[in-house]
Amino acid sequence: MARIITSQTWNESMKTNDASLSRMLLTQPEKITPVLTYLMGSEDARFPLHYLSEGMKSTMEIERDEYEYDVMGRIFKAVPLAAAVTTVNAGIGYSEFLMTFTEGLFPEKYTIFSPRGYQLVITDRKQISSQWQYKVKIAGAKSASEFIPSSELAAGALYTLGYYQAASWGSRGSESTSTAPFKVRGDVSTIRKSYKWEGNVKYSGAKGIELGTKGGGSKQLWWSFEEWQHNLSFRRECESAYWYSKSNRDEFGQINERDEEGNPVFRGSGLLEQIVNKDTYSELTAEKIKQTIRDTFFGMSDAQNKQITLFTGTGGRDAFDQAMKAELLGAGYIKLTDNRFVSGGGYNLKLGGYFDTYQHVDGYTINVVTNHLYDDGPASKGLFHPKTGLPLESYRMTFVDTSVYDGVSNLTMITKKGRSMVRAMVKGMNEVSQNLSGNDLVATDKDASSLHMLKTGQVVLRRYNTSIDLQCVAGL
Repeated sequence: MARIITSQTWNESMKTNDASLSRMLLTQPEKITPVLTYLMGSEDARFPLHYLSEGMKSTMEIERDEYEYDVMGRIFKAVPLAAAVTTVNAGIGYSEFLMTFTEGLFPEKYTIFSPRGYQLVITDRKQISSQWQYKVKIAGAKSASEFIPSSELAAGALYTLGYYQAASWGSRGSESTSTAPFKVRGDVSTIRKSYKWEGNVKYSGAKGIELGTKGGGSKQLWWSFEEWQHNLSFRRECESAYWYSKSNRDEFGQINERDEEGNPVFRGSGLLEQIVNKDTYSELTAEKIKQTIRDTFFGMSDAQNKQITLFTGTGGRDAFDQAMKAELLGAGYIKLTDNRFVSGGGYNLKLGGYFDTYQHVDGYTINVVTNHLYDDGPASKGLFHPKTGLPLESYRMTFVDTSVYDGVSNLTMITKKGRSMVRAMVKGMNEVSQNLSGNDLVATDKDASSLHMLKTGQVVLRRYNTSIDLQCVAGL
């Protein structure tokens, strides 16, 4: 096997100069590096929120550090009983009785439904303080002995609106209720990254890495490679904030965090904090997936394209695949000769085939996407799965509603106007970067320059209640 001659070295000085280049073994002229292998994988698949928002042109600019938008939730809702009905055999003998609700959403003359489907018609309604009192009777009672069971009249029992059935002639019109959108407000974070270089490193450090060119040749471009590292790190830091950032507004909506200049630091809510539906699992099953999806996405009836993206790590992908295969095996669907899971013939067989899509019976399509931050991000270093040794975070399964509502994607990148990406250099006495132009004018007399990147934005779920964050708790 290959031997590691030197360990990977990190530049802890936070700036590039002759000393740091020497420590990183990049100034040895005899060093031959025809191919640079980046062991961490392709970076274009490492930033799913960037891709699904900015990459898909789902963006919106705002003028300030706060954003707000209107969300239309469910048009129809159930209303709970504010207090138990104590009337014995309520409704018997075609009698009326009183019910108290927390909201006055049921019009007079309408039929309403109890949790188990009993039907009541409203004969009168009035508001008493902050509650609503309804006079009702059994709708369509066929005999005087019918009554409503006490189990339907307990506090908290949910009732829903039905319809108004009128006489064939001489009837009067009814009243109707409607709903308005609710307003969502949040903050966009400003994320910054800088890097510095001193002295003549543009030339002294140019011979460490040899990269291939389009014409088939090669060029020694350590400086470009180091710049690429900084830009890759900045994208990773932005992606991490879009997932994990937590709002720093207190219970009164105030921001108390200040920087060294006394200015407020806006910490926008990351995607995980925006998702209000939370659940856990120890061992994933197909039934758990089916019920999780049904319970969470039941209200997506107005979505034009019902798409659920399941973000998970390596452990979660494996758990999802195993759950799907166990479901098929339990139902007797898998045939080992169907060229899907076992292919080939004779002694030359190949085992393969993995699930990455699930079509729910309710019409939702679930696409599995690897979120590399769940494998090696800032939250993946603490707890580990007792069987596999992978980080528990790798088993996190975040079902995100990426459907389209009214022609607009539910997942959107909101940026501050003029600050979606700012990149600028402070020019010193030394040479500038290879990818930046320079002139005789300097911003500082120090023999050093620096480059600064700034991005003000946040990935936002327009409907934050149609997604769910499912965390693995195996071994806890």
